[in-house]
Amino acid sequence: MTHIHLPDSAPFGTLLGYAPGGVAAYSSDYETASDSEYSKRSAYRYYVDGIYMGYKWQCVEFARRWMYLNKGYIFDDVAMAYEIFNLRSVRDIASNSRLPLFAFANGCKRHPEPGSLLIWAEGGEFEETGHVAVITEVFTDKLRIAEQNEGHRIWPVGQSFSRELVATTTEEGEYWLQCSYHDATILGWMTQTDNDQY
Repeated sequence: MTHIHLPDSAPFGTLLGYAPGGVAAYSSDYETASDSEYSKRSAYRYYVDGIYMGYKWQCVEFARRWMYLNKGYIFDDVAMAYEIFNLRSVRDIASNSRLPLFAFANGCKRHPEPGSLLIWAEGGEFEETGHVAVITEVFTDKLRIAEQNEGHRIWPVGQSFSRELVATTTEEGEYWLQCSYHDATILGWMTQTDNDQY
């Protein structure tokens, strides 16, 4: 994913903050990555407990690592972040079994919940790749997320999220999220639990 190097961007690999569950988020400002340490693409591959998480420090790597460390399962490999929205199961590592994964479109009546994955479409700010973040807190008028590969800024002390998104809840109960970038589109959220009333 290509991003503009911002003046307040932290160098590649800098600890930005900790998401709920104590999961670290790191800067993925690739322009500042060490050419000697990362001389080939394979050097960016990152593993936890021998399980492949993704490329340092992409948004997909963070989402998969957060899910594994907090819940013990991972989603399948994807070429681009937006493809996560098409997945319908995750793999429980301990039992090596499949668990269902449900997708809910932005604006639906099934509100997101902490621990859900938020998925962006390809295009605009997230050209070609889309984006994924972990939802940390949900309110009627806003939502907080934790992520990598967006902004590369260190989070304020004591803050367990990277940014807030404006939310609107309609009288009919629809939950609409507004992206921080005018040219990016939120597809919706992914969660482990279904609810028949929606």
